[in-house]
Amino acid sequence: MTVLRLSGLSKSFGAKQALLDVDLSMEEGEVLALLGPTGAGKTTTLRCIAGLEKPDRGSVHLDNRDVTATSPRERDVAVVFEGFNLLPTLSVFDNIAFPLRSPVYRRPEDEVRREVAQAAATLRIGHLLDRRIEQLSGGEKQRVAIARALVRRPRVYLLDEPLSALDLKLRESLQGEIKAMYQATGATVIYASHDYPSAAAIATRMALIEKGRILQCATIGEIIADPRHAAVGRLVGSPSMAQFPAHVTGQGIEIDGLPMRLPGPGEAGGSLLVGIWPEDIELTTRPTDGYAEGRVWATDFRGRDKAIEVRVGSQRFRKVVELDLQAQQGDPIWFRLPPGRVFHFDAATGERIDHGPTRRAA
Repeated sequence: MTVLRLSGLSKSFGAKQALLDVDLSMEEGEVLALLGPTGAGKTTTLRCIAGLEKPDRGSVHLDNRDVTATSPRERDVAVVFEGFNLLPTLSVFDNIAFPLRSPVYRRPEDEVRREVAQAAATLRIGHLLDRRIEQLSGGEKQRVAIARALVRRPRVYLLDEPLSALDLKLRESLQGEIKAMYQATGATVIYASHDYPSAAAIATRMALIEKGRILQCATIGEIIADPRHAAVGRLVGSPSMAQFPAHVTGQGIEIDGLPMRLPGPGEAGGSLLVGIWPEDIELTTRPTDGYAEGRVWATDFRGRDKAIEVRVGSQRFRKVVELDLQAQQGDPIWFRLPPGRVFHFDAATGERIDHGPTRRAA
């Protein structure tokens, strides 16, 4: 069942186009990541869904009902903002209970206590219910904000960068808790973030947004197999897609600054970007025919493996390798881009030139 549908949603703030013809739909129980850089339009999208912003054109439908012109209190959604929006004069208990005591969603007090206790237990903050907000850490405040949204059991949860202010260890811990919580309740969630690992850990699908436009919406496996825009490659993956400026000649595609030629589409003289996921780049520590020479610029040990940054001229890419690969900072290294693994993007627009996946979706 379709719970949420956005059709042609557009919004401007003065001369700035915040959203442009955004189309999205969500099924019941789905967790959708809205992934994009700062200023891409993520918060504006959520605010239009919640009724906190009125779109210039387009519509918002909840449960097949057009709510574009209805007030926020008439929309069955709950929002968790990055800044928590907790009430400092109230205790943790009263902050979580706040929506259940509002005129619109008022519940009997015994039910309020039961719902607050259940939400607090789910997020492991039952021992904090009597504390004041200023006594909490950042991670505890975030749990309270999520519990306050959870307790009302709305049709759609809107999470706006809910973990971005937290340190890595706490962020990873809360990612798992959020995912388990929404799986247990069958909630429908939009999780807006600029951080791919956080979004990938929680979402079932991703909508990639940049400059107010949805570039692609699909599962992570489908995006990896068939990225539709160069910006999608930059947003997705850890590390993200390696991209090399190139041009088309009569003999194929020549990558700028590299002694490397690939077969490809297009007319001679055309400029493009050649993209490839780092795991598909072939490396060797010895000079090899058909491989370009680069240099290890940096290494990043990650426990059971390490990431290296390779630079050649003005080009660079990052790739995860085994710990036993003998490549230290400053060492030469040779790499190859298998032709069957590359994607071609228009250098001016970023749009894919060739269509159809070169990899099978996971």
